[in-house]
Amino acid sequence: MPEPTSPTPPPERLSLRWALILLAAVVAGLLAGLLTYAQSRNWPASLLAALGAAGAALVGLPPLL
Repeated sequence: MPEPTSPTPPPERLSLRWALILLAAVVAGLLAGLLTYAQSRNWPASLLAALGAAGAALVGLPPLL
C-alpha cells in the first residue's frame, strides 16, 4: 500500500522582498507627487512626477535589495 503524501503548503503569494520594493515605490511616488503639487499646484504634473518616481523605484530597487 502506498504511503500517503503530506499536502504541499500553498505557495507564498508575495515575498517580503517584493512587498518592501512595492512599498518603497508607493512612498517614492507619493512623496514626489506631493512635493510637485505643493510647488506648482498643477495636478497633471504631480501625477506624472509620482508615476515617474514610482516607476524608477520599481526598476532601480530590485538589484539593490
